[in-house]
Amino acid sequence: MIYLVLILGFLLRLISINQSLWLDEATTALVAKMPIYDFFTKFMPGDFHPPFYYLVIRGWWLVVGGSEIALRIPSVLFGILTIYVVYLIAKELKQKWPIVPALFLATSGLHIYYSQEARMYVLATFLVTLAVYFYIVKKWKLFAIILPIIFLTDYLSLLIFPVLYLYKRSKKLLLASIPFFITFLAWLPYLSKQLVAGMSIEDSSWWNILGPVTLKNVALIPTKFMIGRVNIDNKFIYALVIVAISIIFTFIIGKAKNKLIWSWFGLSLVLGILISFFVPTLTYFRYLFILPAFYLLLSEKASPYFIVIILVINLVASGRYLFNSKFKREDWREVASAIGNQKVIFPVDSQKEALTYYGKEKNIISIDELLLGDKEVWLSRYVWDIFDPTDSTRIRLLNMGYNMISEENYNGVVIQKYESRN
Repeated sequence: MIYLVLILGFLLRLISINQSLWLDEATTALVAKMPIYDFFTKFMPGDFHPPFYYLVIRGWWLVVGGSEIALRIPSVLFGILTIYVVYLIAKELKQKWPIVPALFLATSGLHIYYSQEARMYVLATFLVTLAVYFYIVKKWKLFAIILPIIFLTDYLSLLIFPVLYLYKRSKKLLLASIPFFITFLAWLPYLSKQLVAGMSIEDSSWWNILGPVTLKNVALIPTKFMIGRVNIDNKFIYALVIVAISIIFTFIIGKAKNKLIWSWFGLSLVLGILISFFVPTLTYFRYLFILPAFYLLLSEKASPYFIVIILVINLVASGRYLFNSKFKREDWREVASAIGNQKVIFPVDSQKEALTYYGKEKNIISIDELLLGDKEVWLSRYVWDIFDPTDSTRIRLLNMGYNMISEENYNGVVIQKYESRN
C-alpha cells in the first residue's frame, strides 16, 4: 500500500509542474549559476536563508540543467521521501493505519504546491520529519548529522530542536546536538550579517509581507494546512466553507493524544509566533515543516468515515490548484513573451530575477534610461506600492509624454504598456 501511495503522490506532483518560475524560484535559478565566491560574499550576507538548499540546486543544475521542470524535481523527490518517513513514524507510534497520514500528505494541496517549487521549504520539511523519526527510534548518530543540515537549510525549521528537548530532556539528545552547535558557531558571522540586513527593513512595507504577528497570519496557517492555496471568490461562501472544515478537523484532531506529535505541531507554532514579535516569520509556508505532524494527529484516532472526508477535502482542494490556472504561480514566462523585444521599466533595481531568467535582462531599464526615440515601452507594476509608494515612476512617464494603452495581469504580475504622444 505505501508504494501505491508514493506513486500517487509522485503523479500528483508532476501535474502542472511546468509552470513559469515565480520571482523567488528565479532567484534560486540565478543563484545556482553564481560563482561560489560571489555566492558567499555578495549574495548570502543579504539573503534571509542559509546556503544548503542553494548548494544542492547548484549541484543538480550542473548535472541536469536549469529548466523549470529540472529545478523543481528535487522538491518533488523530497516531498515523496517525506511521505515515506511519515509512514515510518506512524508505524513506530503504533497507529492503527499507518498508511493514512502518508495518504493525507500525498494528497495535501499545500504539500503538493511546495513539492513543485524550487525553494527550500519541502527539503526542510523532509529533514525535520527525518529528524523526528531518528529521535523516536533513537538513532542518535544519524540525528546528529541531520540537525546541522536542518539549520543550514531553513532557520525556522530548527525549532524542532527546542521542541524535542522540551518534550523530553536527554543527555543523548544534547550530545547528538554538538555538531549543530559547532556548525552554528561557524556560520554565526554570516547569520549576523543576514539579521542586520533583515532588521534594516523593519520600517518598510516589506516587513508586513514577511509575516508579523497578526490574527490573519495566525489563522492562515491552519486554513492553508486544510485547503492549500486555493480560495473561493465569494468571501461569505469561502468563510462558511472554512468554518465547516475547521469544525471537522478540530473534532478529529482533538482526539489525538500523542504528546510528541502535539509538541512538534503545537509548540513549534507557539515558538514561531513568539519569534515573530521580533523577526517576522509568520507566513504559512514557512511552517510547512509541521504539516506532517498535523496529519499524524489527524490520523491517530480518525474513523474510516472521517478519513474519507479528509481525503475528499484534500483531493478537491488539490484538484482546484492543479487544474485551475487561477491558482498557478506568477506567470513571468508570459510576461517575457508579451514584452518581446521592447523595453520594460522597473521602478527600482530589484525584482528583476524572473525576467532575467527568461532572457530579458537587456530589455530591463530604469526611467532614467528611457530614450525619447522609444515609441512604446512597458512599465512593471509588480509590488510597486512597496518599492515606489509615491508612484513616481509612472508619474514621470506620463510627464515625459507617454499614455497607457493597455494593462495585462499574468497571475499577479501586472505590466502596463505605454505609447509616446510625440
